[in-house]
Amino acid sequence: MRQLSLQVDQPALPLSSRIESSRVNRPAQSQGSLTEVIVSDNSAIQPLHLLPMLAHCNASKRWLMWLSPNRTLNKRWLESMALQKAPVVHIDLCADTQQQLCQRILEQGNSHLIIEWQGKVDPTSRNRLRKLAHESGSHVVLVHRG
Repeated sequence: MRQLSLQVDQPALPLSSRIESSRVNRPAQSQGSLTEVIVSDNSAIQPLHLLPMLAHCNASKRWLMWLSPNRTLNKRWLESMALQKAPVVHIDLCADTQQQLCQRILEQGNSHLIIEWQGKVDPTSRNRLRKLAHESGSHVVLVHRG
């Protein structure tokens, strides 16, 4: 697993703001990253447990987004991870639209994401997510089952 840079010096952005990725000029230390995690179905570590890691990247007060299928956020989970005051959003992810949804969110440039990818991650999708994360200054944790 690659280590995330913990320096994010970008000002806070509202959820509805939009950053045109072609016009973004960011200092090198605020560029985003893609980290890939492979978990087994019966692993003790689940993607939700990665939210505190993203919270540490959240000096700019971005939204923390968890994209996964058929799961819900539980207030007690967030409290147990000391995230009860963090702006955490869960979005239900569908395999048919996951690439488009992730692209749209990253183009906004105002959140860090955990993505529970459905199916096999093809090299084109992985490279596109990496590029968008880098351009938007977002830290993305791409989780898939192995």
